[in-house]
Amino acid sequence: MAERLTQDSHRPDCAVPDVSSAANRASVPHSLCGGKTIMSKGGGLPGACWCAVDHGGQIVEVHWGVGRHVLGAGAWPLELEVDGLAVLPPARWEEVCRQTEDGVEYVELEGRAGRGIRVCRHVMVAQKDGFLFLADAIVLCRPAELRYSAILPLGRKIICEPAAETWEARLVDGRRRAWVLPLALPEWREDPRRGELVPVESGLALRRLAKGRALFAPLFIDLNARRQGKPLTWRALTVAENFRIQPADVAVGYRVQIGSQQWLVYRSLGPKGNRSLLGHNLVSETLIARFAKGQVEPLIEIE
Repeated sequence: MAERLTQDSHRPDCAVPDVSSAANRASVPHSLCGGKTIMSKGGGLPGACWCAVDHGGQIVEVHWGVGRHVLGAGAWPLELEVDGLAVLPPARWEEVCRQTEDGVEYVELEGRAGRGIRVCRHVMVAQKDGFLFLADAIVLCRPAELRYSAILPLGRKIICEPAAETWEARLVDGRRRAWVLPLALPEWREDPRRGELVPVESGLALRRLAKGRALFAPLFIDLNARRQGKPLTWRALTVAENFRIQPADVAVGYRVQIGSQQWLVYRSLGPKGNRSLLGHNLVSETLIARFAKGQVEPLIEIE
């Protein structure tokens, strides 16, 4: 189980690697250079998903794809409104958690937005399971109406094809490359109250609306070519503590199923507690796991 880094955990500064070509991605190892860039392993290998993150400036940048194919590259901006008033996003980012283990690479960044709002950005590459997980957790000082928007950058040749009746989107460049699942949205478009996932000029925009002390906005990006034609679904789960259902600004959980494979995502947004979902008990802040033979196998678990 990973632990958070202290703020004095730094490495010497170095240049941000160029990941614009498969050759460069393949030659650059997993690294953190002055808190600026996180490079996933496996870049350039057939079918291997990869991601690089530059958080040295005010706006986080992500470069991600699978094998030799760059599916997204550029700024990953976010916008916030609290009770109808725009809030300045974080001016700087700190790496607060990092783990690399058994084909899983995870980094968590944290920044302070205006009005004391805490923003946590989660980036995870699951090599064996073939997916990329990106998410924002927004935590407020008091209950309010919160509007959130973030844009996932897409490559120039990538075409986004939103599903007709559900909120997932397919990314193609002549062939199917990825499914993007907005886990915090209801699966069916007939319920638009919580937000939307829509193509925009600079990428794919995830928009959320919530009331309370916190909001979680996750994207599950399936990059496994063998699963691209499989049926998929996702559901929000009931999270309980002491036999009481917890509201979405305290803790959230989701189940993802693609074909015969399933995963579990959990995030505590308030004080941690002994909670359960789908019969699984935990006291962690974050859990991303796979289901195998009816058992929960953690891919990443953060205290």
